[in-house]
Amino acid sequence: MSIDVIFLGLDGVLFDTEALHLAACNAAFANAGLSIRWTLPALRAAAARHGYARAIGSAVATPPLSRDKQRVAELFEDKHRQFHQAILSRPPQAQAAALALIEDAVAAGCKICILTDLPAPATGVLLERYFGADVTSLFSVVAGGASFDGPAGTGPYAYALNAMGVQPQDAIVIDTAVPALRAAADAGLWTVSVAPYGTDVVRPRQFITFDALHELQASPYTPDQQRPAPGLHKAA
Repeated sequence: MSIDVIFLGLDGVLFDTEALHLAACNAAFANAGLSIRWTLPALRAAAARHGYARAIGSAVATPPLSRDKQRVAELFEDKHRQFHQAILSRPPQAQAAALALIEDAVAAGCKICILTDLPAPATGVLLERYFGADVTSLFSVVAGGASFDGPAGTGPYAYALNAMGVQPQDAIVIDTAVPALRAAADAGLWTVSVAPYGTDVVRPRQFITFDALHELQASPYTPDQQRPAPGLHKAA
């Protein structure tokens, strides 16, 4: 197979943001007068379904709170604000394995893109604080606030690939968020999860390398329908 484009998430992929999301969720709960307080396992359980950026939605998904649309919106807004303030005061560490993947991929002429459901301001702060002026030259596409809930083939991955003139089978998504991975698989892209939760995932310490991408022929992290057509051989 050929990998011409790599889409990276930010939460748990490029940056270690888990602790900041946990603190932001609990601060938002307290500010809203809710008795909910999450531990790390609770956050991971919510993130497994919603992704880290929108994990707090798991706490307000049932009545009566789910019926109070304004209160739910205010809770999300406060959580995003708490997270934004946290990354300004305590910028998270970049993942060494992801940085190595980016370096190797760029050297090989592969395009690197960032698609995340983190709000655009937080996305900008995270990338600019670490990469500075190199953001625009290093990444072919950067999009924050992405929605992965649209019909198959119409979401941010399809839009980005169309803009770059790349076929879905020549692109891969590496992420922790189920909505992002599902949207990518529905759009025909290869997928790899590096989530720190669940069992059938690549653990962060086993973060996939650029060389390993070219060994994917029937990836255990990609649905069966995503497997290459018969006769496709491994890249040299």
